[in-house]
Amino acid sequence: MLRNRVFAWHRELQDVHHRLEKALEDARRAIRSGERAQSLKPELRDFCYTFCSALGSHHRSEDSDFFPALLQQMPELEPTIARLGREHEVLARLLADFQASLDDSQSSPQRLFRQINDIKAAMKAHFGFEEGSLNRALRALDVPKSDRNRMFGDV
Repeated sequence: MLRNRVFAWHRELQDVHHRLEKALEDARRAIRSGERAQSLKPELRDFCYTFCSALGSHHRSEDSDFFPALLQQMPELEPTIARLGREHEVLARLLADFQASLDDSQSSPQRLFRQINDIKAAMKAHFGFEEGSLNRALRALDVPKSDRNRMFGDV
């Protein structure tokens, strides 16, 4: 395998994570400006829903396609993949709670901001563990780059 190809999957995962982190920061900044969820501009609400959808899609793609591909080539990663799957479940619950708050006209910006900060903390820890623990595996992963969207979601 060529050296530039060896590092491609690691960079792909980092790029997806950076785009999701930027989207989260954009949502955090925008939430600070409203008084209640109902008063949030429609564009912000749409953006928050889009962020939640993108992160959820990324994790579902990892669970259904990326992790099985890793395990097929490196079964010793099973404990790491199991932990990452549990973290995906935690993040899915945080995202669902955040979306419910967006739908609740009585949700304050403070509540939304706390929830998005909880998502940020969980996401940052998850991304750090995932990138660190899969670094070696990603450098050795042998699947076509054309599988990127299927494995990481369309982020």
